[in-house]
This record gives sequence, structure tokens and C-alpha cells, in this order.
Amino acid sequence: MATFSGVVCEICEAQHTTTSADFWCPECDEMMCSECEKHHSFAKATRNHEIISIENYLKLPSSISKIATYCYEHNLKYQMYCPQDDKLCCSVCIAEYHKNCCGLKSLQEIVKTFKASALLENIEQSLKDMMSDTDSILKDREQNLIVIEKQRKLFHTEIKQIRQKVNNHLDSLEEQILLKLNTAETEIKSKINTLKTQLTNKRKSIEILQTNMSALKEHASDLQIFLGSKSLETEVETEIKYLELLFQDGSLYQNELKCDISEKISDILTTISAFGSVSIETSQPAIVYKSNKKKQAQIVSAIPYSPKSIDAISISLKSKLPFRSIPQFHLRGFTVSPSGFIVLSDTSGRLGIMNSCGTYDLIKKGLNSYNDITFVDDITVAASTHNAIEIINLDSKVTKRFISITGECYGIRHYKGKLLCNVMSKGIQMIHLSNGEITDLVKQRDLENWSYLAIHDDKIYQTTSNYFVRCYTMTGEQLWQHILPKSEGLARGITVDSNGIVYVAKYNTNSIALLSPDGQRCRHLQISDAKQLWGLHFNAITNLFTVGCWNGTIVLYDISYSD
Repeated sequence: MATFSGVVCEICEAQHTTTSADFWCPECDEMMCSECEKHHSFAKATRNHEIISIENYLKLPSSISKIATYCYEHNLKYQMYCPQDDKLCCSVCIAEYHKNCCGLKSLQEIVKTFKASALLENIEQSLKDMMSDTDSILKDREQNLIVIEKQRKLFHTEIKQIRQKVNNHLDSLEEQILLKLNTAETEIKSKINTLKTQLTNKRKSIEILQTNMSALKEHASDLQIFLGSKSLETEVETEIKYLELLFQDGSLYQNELKCDISEKISDILTTISAFGSVSIETSQPAIVYKSNKKKQAQIVSAIPYSPKSIDAISISLKSKLPFRSIPQFHLRGFTVSPSGFIVLSDTSGRLGIMNSCGTYDLIKKGLNSYNDITFVDDITVAASTHNAIEIINLDSKVTKRFISITGECYGIRHYKGKLLCNVMSKGIQMIHLSNGEITDLVKQRDLENWSYLAIHDDKIYQTTSNYFVRCYTMTGEQLWQHILPKSEGLARGITVDSNGIVYVAKYNTNSIALLSPDGQRCRHLQISDAKQLWGLHFNAITNLFTVGCWNGTIVLYDISYSD
């Protein structure tokens, strides 16, 4: 009787008997019951066949269980393997197709040694690596979607802001011309109404003269008529002169309002056919596909950066965003988001965003100047100021949190849920955002103002006292110190590229100091497109180098490394 799975012994079935199958022989490709399996295991031709239980057979994928062990063309059992053609061969195949091939191997011997070989392990490792590849690519594409959504929101906000500025400007122009239009109408109305009042009074005077004339004619004596006519004549002449004067002095000119709309306003409807342009740009992937021949597998890894020397670096101007005139603007804080928009602050306490088109939008104005800024997340920054750090939401323009610090705060950077900040006369302090705990990471009683920070590869880089550049571990251990020549200018902003090369802005010499990763070598790179360099930022994904100048001008450079 058949089993629950419906698999029967094929040997018994050939003898017209239905028996449940308990085993499967891959070489014979045959199901067997326990009794038939005994004969199979004793028979000289099959005693060395490796059989499996029917339970394990049913667990095999059909793509495996249906693999043929016989040559379809000649209906004979495979006997040999040809490494040269990577083919399984029956006896006829060998005679017809592989008689000139070298290195034919017995299939039986290959099967015996196969499990001991590394091929099975390599295939398994390849599958693991491919799964890792797929997960990494999925994560990378998901991250790309997140970046695209953030960029779309950023540009959407920028478009809305520009549209609002245009609307506000047009509203202001409309208000001005309507005011002029109303003023002109009021002026005309006032003159005409004044004249109407005067004419009404004159009309009454003329009516009185007419009444007097009638009375004179009807009731006066001849002498009175003579004398009265002379008097009336004088008054009539006065009124006539008044009317004549109205025709002469322009009082009776027809008044018309004229309003000429500027052609440049109308040009908006004809010459501007689009608000802007939208394009899709691509750059090198953040991940690459590599082949590891030793493992016979493929793995995905981050793009490797071969170590570069400070002598191999060159920069080329990409774009320049001149800052619009703002009274008394002097750059202090400077940071760049992953999506590319820039937040900066000045000595007057203004904190704003520099958009990709060069426009500046004020976020807020503090009581004191914001000395430096760092992104906490995509819409939140932390700004260092006098005795405090403010956590500010860029969308709502509201200070979400206020952290008091005992000292003037300068360079600040966010790192894994913590803020690292240069505090004057204190050193580098670490602020835990989760609980507000403040610890002294590096004690520097001599720390002066205009000291800035950068973080790269779990290391802290610091400029201080105008000429010192120092590198620390995340536990506060100093790794190295480099002293910049005083003749080469004052050290301000600092950043680090993907190769660990340190860039320091030299404020009053329009140059950048390039330091080797160990801080031992230094090279000075002159900048001709920017003046009074203050803030620096390196984008490891785009290889873009951003320079913030004292007057608010932003200059973007492409960095290249010669071999």
C-alpha cells in the first residue's frame, strides 16, 4: 500500500505489487522499499551506490532530484567526466566526442573526493556573499531613495521660497503703483471739487446780480438806473474776468489718469516659460562589485580609496556663490548637509541657509553670535554660542533645546549622538544628547577663541591658538600635533578627506594647509578664487570641497588625486 506521500517502490511496482518506498538511489534513479533495498545493497553492481531515505528525498528541490544520471542521447549511465569540456560522459560519448580529450576522470572517483574538496564550501560561501551583495545593494538603493526624497523636499522648499519672494516683491510693486494711482485720483478730485465750490459761490453771486438788475429796471428812477448800472457793470466785469481766467489758467483742462505697466513685468508672461529645470544626474556608485578568485565568490564593498599623498592633490573651481550684501556680515559658523545645502552664521547673531542658487534665507537671529554649527540630523543643527549650545529646527526655525556650558563655545561637531565642542579655557568637551551629561574629553586651559573641529575615522582634529593643529582619539588621547608657521597665516576651519589628509583654512593668506594623516608633513595650497578663507567642508561621496569666506561667499572645488 502506498505511503501518505504516494511514493511507491518502483521495483515492486514493476512486479505489479504496490509497496511503500523507503529509499531512493540517485545513481539508479529508482525508489525502493526496505526489502528491495536489501537486494540492492548486496548486488555486486549496486552495492556501492549511496542511497538516501525517502524523507530526505522529498526534502530535495525538484531541480536537484530530477538531475539525470543517464545520458539522454545514448540512454547509458554516465561513467566519466571531461574537465576539458566540463561534460559528463557515457561510454559512447567518450568514443564519439572526447576520444582526443586529455585528463578524463572516473566519475566514481570524483564523487568520492568531491565532498572533501573546497568547491562545495566555495559555492556555499558564494551564496552567502551574493545574499550579502543583494542586501547591501537593497540598502544602498533604499538609501538613494531617501536621499532623492530629501533633495526633492529641499528643492520644493527652495522653489516655494523663491515663489514667495517673487509674490512678495510683486505685491510690494502693486501696492506702490496703486498708492500712486489713488494719490493721483485724489489730487484731481480735490482740485475739481475746490473749483466746483468756487463756481457754486459765483453762481449765487450772479443770481444776486440778476435779481438786482431786474429790480433796478422795474422800480428805480432814471437816475438810480444810471448810477446802479455803473455799479452792476463793475461787478459783472469782475465775474467775467474770473470766468475768463478759468479758461486761461488750465483749470478747465480735461484730466485723465495714465498708468503705464512696466514691460519687464509683462515679460514674465512671455519670456519666462519655465520656473527652472529639473534633471537627473548620476555619479559613481557608492558600492562596487568585486571578484575574489580565491573564494570563487563575489562581494560588495565600499569603494576603496588608495592612500594618497598631500603632493598628489589638486583642486579645480566648480562654482562660486557670491553672497548678497547684508550689513556687517562676517562669517563665523559653517556647515554643509549631506544633500548639499549650507548653513552659516555671522558675528551679528544671524543664522541662515545658503541655497544652491546662491540665495540666503534667514532662519533666526540670536542674542549672541553663533560661533560654529553642525548638523544633528537632516533638519536639525546644533549651534555653539556664548556659554551655550542651541539645538535648532531648520523647518520651524525654533530653538528646540538649550544646553548651558560654562565657557565660550567655538568649534562644534556631532558624532554618534554626542556633541564635541571647543570651550574656551576648558578644552574639548563632550555633551551626551540623550541625557545632557557634559564631560571633559581633553583639558586645555590655554584654549583660545576661533578654534574649530573635524571628525574622521573615529579621530578628532582641532585647530587652536591660530597655529596649532592637533589630532586626538575619541577617548581624548593626543596622537600628534603640528605647528603651522606664523608666516603662513592664521588657522581657522578644518576638514579631513577620505584619505585622512587634513585641510586647514589659512584666514589672512588665502591658502589651505594640507597635512599628511600622521601630521608630520605639510604643504600649502594657494587659492585664487576665494579671499579670507574661514570654513571648510569635504564631501566624501561627491569628492566636493566647499570653502566659506569671511564675507559669506561660498566657493566649491573638485578635488583630484594624481597617481
